[in-house]
Amino acid sequence: MPRIVITLHLGPMVKIDIEGSSCPEIAEALAGFERLNETVDSMFSDLARRVFPDGAPIGEEEAS
Repeated sequence: MPRIVITLHLGPMVKIDIEGSSCPEIAEALAGFERLNETVDSMFSDLARRVFPDGAPIGEEEAS
């Protein structure tokens, strides 16, 4: 049976591969993705605040 493979990059250091054989199976695997995304964002935001307590260096701020 064919496999569905989805690769998600949550930044430069986090990559998630999701595999399944049907759309419902993939949807079930992605059900917790929003919470995972919030957790990873919180972790990296905390890390960034610790590394750069005065904010990002000039010229390295993320473009909106």
